[in-house]
Amino acid sequence: MKSAISRSWISMKEQFYILILLFIYRLLWGYFLYRFVRSAVIPVLLRYPDTHAGGSGLGRLLYYIEGQAALGGDPAVQRWLWLLLGLSLLRLLISPFIRAGLLHELHQERKGERGLFFFPGMRLYGLPVFLFSLAEWLLSALPLYWLLPKMYTLLLGGLLDYKLLLKFLPYLLAWMLYLYIVRTVLLYMQFGYTAGTGMFSALLAYLRLLAPSTGASLVLGAGGLVTWLLSAVTALFYPGLPALLFRQFAPLPSTLFKMWGIAAQYHLWSSKTFPQ
Repeated sequence: MKSAISRSWISMKEQFYILILLFIYRLLWGYFLYRFVRSAVIPVLLRYPDTHAGGSGLGRLLYYIEGQAALGGDPAVQRWLWLLLGLSLLRLLISPFIRAGLLHELHQERKGERGLFFFPGMRLYGLPVFLFSLAEWLLSALPLYWLLPKMYTLLLGGLLDYKLLLKFLPYLLAWMLYLYIVRTVLLYMQFGYTAGTGMFSALLAYLRLLAPSTGASLVLGAGGLVTWLLSAVTALFYPGLPALLFRQFAPLPSTLFKMWGIAAQYHLWSSKTFPQ
């Protein structure tokens, strides 16, 4: 595991231009979310009848009822929601092509090639990786067919009593574990498909590498979690310009850890598929 993480760090140096491109991409997305929250969400939250501001339980109930009515009939609310949905779908569709370019870059680096292979990889493997992503989305949503009816009552009750949301936590953790397994299995299958070695041989390699693969995910995932916690703490204790600056630059380390995580898994897979 340690050797895969160190080798993948060398890969990050070769792919620094991809890191900068993805940072700018996520920076633009963050700017849109900032504008959305400032223009659409904050005015609604300011009308919330909080207890400390003299609000009552009946007032909060009427607030939720009014919100549900606005979702169904207010043109301004629906316009913002459609815009958010459209841009979210666009980002979802772009993500597989970004991963395809990154995988092609890793393949070429393993072969000893040097150059800008990111955009050719998007063209070569974008559609197949998109189909893998489509399978991932479908498999990820499948458990919700059984989980949502069980969680619906807890979510509704949690609007009035936040303690009920603690009962929702085990379902959420189980679903997140399932998401991790599905995502990692399909990632290894993408390694095999784009390298031409076969998807099922890559799946067998993942089963042999289960322990180091999970360890690498935990180590590099912890780095991304620390970045998120620092952003939250800065916003809580240092609101204003420090929080804004940290939030603007937070996508850089979080993108680095995501790319590093994919590269670490790739080097684990290649160590079994192309032993030296």
